[in-house]
Amino acid sequence: MKLTDFRVGWRLLLKEKGAWVVLAGLAVGLAACFLLLGFVRYCYTYNDHLADSARIVVVKEKRNMLPRPDWRPRAPAALGAVALAASPGAAITRARSVEVAARIQERLAPLTLRVVDPNYLSFFGLKTVAGDPSALSRPAALVLSQSMAKSLFPGNSALGAVVRISGAAFEVRAIIEDVPGNTTIAADILLGHGSYPWNVDSKPADEWNKAVALYIKLAPGAGRAGLSKLLEEAVARNRDARFPAAWRTKVQNGRLTEIAVVGLSEMYFDEDLLNSRGGENYGSRAAVLGLAALAGIILLLAGVNYINMVAVQCGQRQREIGIRLALGASRAHLARQFMAESMVVGAVASAGAMVLAWLAAPLFAELVNRPLAGMLAPSLLAGAVACALLLAAVAGLYPALLAMRMSARAALQGRAGADAPRALLTRRILSGVQFAVAGALCAVTLAVGWQAKYASSVNPGFDPAPILLVSPPGKPESAAARAFRADLARIDGVQGVAGMSEAVGRDDTTIVSSIRRQDGSLAAIEIKEVGASFFELYRIAALHGRLFQPSRDRAESKSLVLNALAARELGFDTAAAAVGAQLGDQGVVIGIAPELRYRTLRQSPEPMMYQLDEDQPLLAVVTRRDRVAVEQQIAALWARHFPDDVARIESAASIFEDNYRQERRLGKILAAASVVAIVLAAFGVYVLAAFSVQRRAREIVLRKIHGATAANIARMMSRELAILAGCGGLAGMIVAWFAIESYLAPFVERAPMGHIPLVLSMLCVLLVGFAATARHTVRAMRMLPADALRS
Repeated sequence: MKLTDFRVGWRLLLKEKGAWVVLAGLAVGLAACFLLLGFVRYCYTYNDHLADSARIVVVKEKRNMLPRPDWRPRAPAALGAVALAASPGAAITRARSVEVAARIQERLAPLTLRVVDPNYLSFFGLKTVAGDPSALSRPAALVLSQSMAKSLFPGNSALGAVVRISGAAFEVRAIIEDVPGNTTIAADILLGHGSYPWNVDSKPADEWNKAVALYIKLAPGAGRAGLSKLLEEAVARNRDARFPAAWRTKVQNGRLTEIAVVGLSEMYFDEDLLNSRGGENYGSRAAVLGLAALAGIILLLAGVNYINMVAVQCGQRQREIGIRLALGASRAHLARQFMAESMVVGAVASAGAMVLAWLAAPLFAELVNRPLAGMLAPSLLAGAVACALLLAAVAGLYPALLAMRMSARAALQGRAGADAPRALLTRRILSGVQFAVAGALCAVTLAVGWQAKYASSVNPGFDPAPILLVSPPGKPESAAARAFRADLARIDGVQGVAGMSEAVGRDDTTIVSSIRRQDGSLAAIEIKEVGASFFELYRIAALHGRLFQPSRDRAESKSLVLNALAARELGFDTAAAAVGAQLGDQGVVIGIAPELRYRTLRQSPEPMMYQLDEDQPLLAVVTRRDRVAVEQQIAALWARHFPDDVARIESAASIFEDNYRQERRLGKILAAASVVAIVLAAFGVYVLAAFSVQRRAREIVLRKIHGATAANIARMMSRELAILAGCGGLAGMIVAWFAIESYLAPFVERAPMGHIPLVLSMLCVLLVGFAATARHTVRAMRMLPADALRS
């Protein structure tokens, strides 16, 4: 191919208006592929940039004695010494996260410190770009990443700056390079182990009870076989032996704690961590592969549109081919010309796709909830452009081969452009596939969004609208916390304040107690500690007996409230029969409370017992007028009582919304994919309609000559679309039904949607299809017999 061929291709592209429609669709499809495949690569390279990541394992733990046990990427700190003793040549490092409020000059900011061992930087191969590489071994020395340093000290040098935390001064002694977003370790704000203001009053740490992130770097050539069992046995001997022996009969395999190790390079796709409470920080391998498949489907849909357009153009340009052959042009030259035209389209589409991907990258990062800075690396873009050019070259083979085989006589007589029945059927099937994909994605999007909206707004057992949740710093029994609570209750517009160990709708804090059943056996019942005014302020009525009342109940009275599930778990024939029962030294049951939704709709309610304790880390503030105004007063009160801490205030309703963030995010991703698929399907139908009008031009005018009206022509043109959309949409609905059922299977309660998403998506596909073909339908209705018969 010569430069002249590309120039001619560019001029023809500028001349052909319809080609720009398909080119836009190709650019949209390629942009979606760039983002999706970039994200797939991003996920599969998690932690690869860390030194010796293939030799590093992370210890994870599951405590089976707790309700709803799940795996966490942490373990007893003492296991580090056990691993070193058992594996000569191994190395370890440990870390734990601490939420603090830091004063930077006059500004107060919440920070998440990573308190780490002194070897943390060298262990992971993190490079120091300024300051002291051994800063983590020095007292009160902070290490910041480059981006965090710029964020905390914009326009100034962070090195040597002082940050005050809980009244103590910490100096920034080193700046390290930023770690990529696709890593499971934290390295934004690091601090060496030591005694700090926020833990100076605590008791000496029990290394078997203190959970930390524990990383073990195996010796070169060493395997991890037997390491999990070794660590698990150490926990059983040194910690779990202290628990009642009866507990072991109630847990899986009699193990109160399970310990396992996972490779750092495999950690992101670990199924155990994905299904844990912190699962949103990990990825599903199946879901990521599904995104890769989706990228392939989108690329296929975009490619189908382009190939269909090329076929239409070949039919329109057959006389041009014949004339050029008659004038002496070689078939090889014509083939090169068509290939050059196709490559021009591919280059323009890939350039547009890169711009679209760059513009959409921030939104895409928000949708997948990952920091995707640097995802669109030059190597990835180069590969994507090569893929686009390859697609264009494949599409250009069709007209090139046609030009190689076509005779000048057949082209000039208008017989060369007749479409083979098999090719026509193939194009119709591919267009039907476009309808199926668009319809299926649209239906699943509607179902996911509907379920998320229903789940986040379902009745939790009380009205969360007037409730604000406040988390004072420090110990709840401290004088400062009690004084703050007393002042809270005196704010104008506050109806009352109730303490609780955990907010309804949140499932982070777990307190379990062994309660003796009626038959003498022990049952592990989850405990929620609340203040005496909790039920009264939340306006929760008793099912049987009565609930806590500030005027009658005190902590020393040992009054208890159960839910109905707890009553049955403890062996009572009915919930009402539990009222008045003495539960050992725990206290007396005074009433049965209704079920409150502490967990999501994926989990069934579980047995629960409420105990009285006024000093709790969380305060529920019930308002009786404008909640925003009350929140402003609480913030002002906080500033007076806790000037060195950032106010932690949230609405009770926001907790239920947060529980379904992943569902809403998934819905947005599917919605974006649905829009892309619908756009591509619309472009494809647009091209198919143009081809249909061209192919049936003489039939149309003959019908008009014999008395067909414009309405008759419109029905004829719409019939083909209706058949394609109907067959494709039906196939898509079948796939969507299975996908929706699979998605909803884990939910114990579903939104009452029925088959409405399927019906709505089918209507949407039909509407888009008819809108895309409207222009060509009108063209067919207005076609003049003379114009068609001359062609």
